[in-house]
Amino acid sequence: MTTADLSALADATAAAVGGAVSVMDPAGYVVAYSSLPGQPIDDVRRDGILGKQVPAEYMAHHTDEDFRRSSTVRIVAVAGVLPRLAVPVTSGDEYLGSIWCIVPTAALSPPEPAAMAALQRAAAEAIPLLSQRPQATDIEKPRARELLTDPAAVTPDGQLYTVLATRVQSDRPDAAASRLRGMLELTFGQQVDSGAVVLDGAVFVVMRSEIPFTGGEFEHVRRRAVSALGIPVTFAIGGPDERPMTARVHAQWALDACDDGSPTIVFDDVRVQATLRRAGAALSEVSLALPAVERMLACDASEGTEYAATVLALLAHESNVAAASASLYLHPNTFRYRLRRTKELFGLDLADADTRLLVWMSLRLRAGR
Repeated sequence: MTTADLSALADATAAAVGGAVSVMDPAGYVVAYSSLPGQPIDDVRRDGILGKQVPAEYMAHHTDEDFRRSSTVRIVAVAGVLPRLAVPVTSGDEYLGSIWCIVPTAALSPPEPAAMAALQRAAAEAIPLLSQRPQATDIEKPRARELLTDPAAVTPDGQLYTVLATRVQSDRPDAAASRLRGMLELTFGQQVDSGAVVLDGAVFVVMRSEIPFTGGEFEHVRRRAVSALGIPVTFAIGGPDERPMTARVHAQWALDACDDGSPTIVFDDVRVQATLRRAGAALSEVSLALPAVERMLACDASEGTEYAATVLALLAHESNVAAASASLYLHPNTFRYRLRRTKELFGLDLADADTRLLVWMSLRLRAGR
């Protein structure tokens, strides 16, 4: 069975019934659709095709148990969208999917018997095609998991990989991750060394980077996922890199720097911020052994002074007093006075390069948390 077989069936059914046809699997994935010109369509069809999945607000019609157990054509009329004729595809007690056909007049007058018969014939012809089709939600490619988790995975010399890391916000995270994985597998999992995998409850997609992917391309898919799942979905991209696991780590770092539901980001665009965030997390339980800094911070907290901000501004502007003082809207003499006081009060000596590095790390990472 190929997708072309189901697409041919969809085209034939659309011609017989007179409306655009979509073929769904049991999870609501769009596995084939007609492409005859001139037939009316609506946003639900567009979103379902582009997102590879039925939008979440319409899933109830696909999961209705009475519909799944029936063998008759049903009229489905929902406010704001074009009416449909729908027929389940079943083999014995097994529900294999469904066929949906847009018929704008279905809600106004009974469909023609010929149209109903054509849909029932299509359902019968779809049985062997859908029964041979592995469900996307059940497939996880071992090679994709190997590339994402095994540092010893062998890859072709010079081959670059891109990894997409995702996060969903749902009261049923496992089910949401499973549906998202299936959608991404259908979208990106068609090439060699590609696939979607659930790792620790999150979906990752690995793919070869024959050409560089852009955040805009993935953002389009993210928005379709939000529409299909009806929940916030967040995407972050790592790579291209010759080591898939490195691309995965970078994608995760970028994801950790994202708010839920924010637009897709690329690790290269947030490399500095994401790396500092990780470094701050790694050092959060480690004392940098700088008593002078601790005393300075304690003074700021208890007295309302701003010695730490003064020192951080100096270091951030590479000891350029004019630029550092301007960043805090201070007169240079006031800025120099504060610096002298940090040495007098806390014993902070910024003349040593190694001390400056430790002080900067302590203050900068603390400010980033």
